[in-house]
Amino acid sequence: MRKNILIVVEGILFFLLCSLNLKAQVMNNNEGQVVGRDLANSKLIHASEITLQPEKKTIMHTHPAHFYYALTDMNLKVHYQDGKEEVFKIKAGESGVSEPERPHVTQNIGNKTAKFLIVELKEHPYKAPKAK
Repeated sequence: MRKNILIVVEGILFFLLCSLNLKAQVMNNNEGQVVGRDLANSKLIHASEITLQPEKKTIMHTHPAHFYYALTDMNLKVHYQDGKEEVFKIKAGESGVSEPERPHVTQNIGNKTAKFLIVELKEHPYKAPKAK
């Protein structure tokens, strides 16, 4: 089953890399401790490879609906703007999908560099709930 998922993921990434407007732009923050490298960007999706050094955090951000694929084992803590936190222990090769994500900061709480792919669906952005 895992081998089938890996084949599907590789096929999707190959398609994205071959058929979309590619960019090799590297975006750094935290003095190079968080690196996002664009793999593909179109009207429909944005695909990136993210590298997060140990103990480093991203800036506050949101995500539209997305798919992720872990390239390394990772221990991540997500700090949400509303004060809630979640810890994720993800093994290399694991993947998942998510609805749009509310504002958060992601921190690598492991002792090794975390690396993953994320493919965001631009047609399904995060929308803040309306105040009551």
